[in-house]
Parts: sequence; C-alpha cells; structure tokens
Amino acid sequence: MNRYLFLVLFLVFGFPLFAESKQKSICISLSDCETKANATTIHRKKITYLTFGLTEYSKEVPAEKLIPLYLKRVRSTILEANGDTGYQGEIVLKVSHKPEYKKSQFIKAEEDLRFLESNQNYLSKDQSLELSELQTLFSESK
Repeated sequence: MNRYLFLVLFLVFGFPLFAESKQKSICISLSDCETKANATTIHRKKITYLTFGLTEYSKEVPAEKLIPLYLKRVRSTILEANGDTGYQGEIVLKVSHKPEYKKSQFIKAEEDLRFLESNQNYLSKDQSLELSELQTLFSESK
C-alpha cells in the first residue's frame, strides 16, 4: 500500500519536476541580441548575446549584415580571454584564466577573424581598420 501511495505521489508531484521546460530565449531577434550586447560593458555577457544571436537568427542574413556582430564578438572574446572583464565600477576587475580556457577563447576568436577575413570585400574602410587592429591585438595576445 505504501508503495502505491509513493508511486501516486511521485507521479502527481515529482514527475512534473523532471518534465522538460521550455527555456526562455535571451533575445528574440538578431537586432535584439545586438542591442542587448551593446547595452552591457561586460565582455562575457556581450559574447553570450552575440553568440546566441548569430547561432539562432543569422541563417538567412547576408554576411555583410553580420560583420558588425562578428567584430564586436571577436573584440570581447580577445579582451575577455586576456582577463579584461569589461566591468566598469569603482574598481577595475581583471581575472586570470586557466590556460585551457584562454586557449579555447582564442580558438573562437580565430574562427571569427577567419570569417571576417573571408568577407573582407564587404567591410567598410572603418571596419577594415578595426579588423586590422583586432588581428594585431590577437597576435599580441597569444
């Protein structure tokens, strides 16, 4: 009898806890993700918003429209890997990362740089200068 009572209680109260819940999206469109990324100075948050936007909403978007997002993401990725949190408060918050994490971030930055280099014909003059600056920052960071 106790086993049946336990089973019934589990099915009524416990099982719904294990049910798959639908996660709320962190942004609802590519432009929303970019707006949220622009609204924060924290590099990890910027990377999260931009990555989500590029992963979820960029499939039908032409490469030239994605360039500003890749430029922002690669900058934040390199700075974050170098220990710059982006936090702007009364103190400057810097962190040290494990070598494995830093290496994985640099791999991601390198992939973004490759995307930008392969689409150089779509870059404006200012974007080309920014890309050059980011390539220098990347090579000095490794």
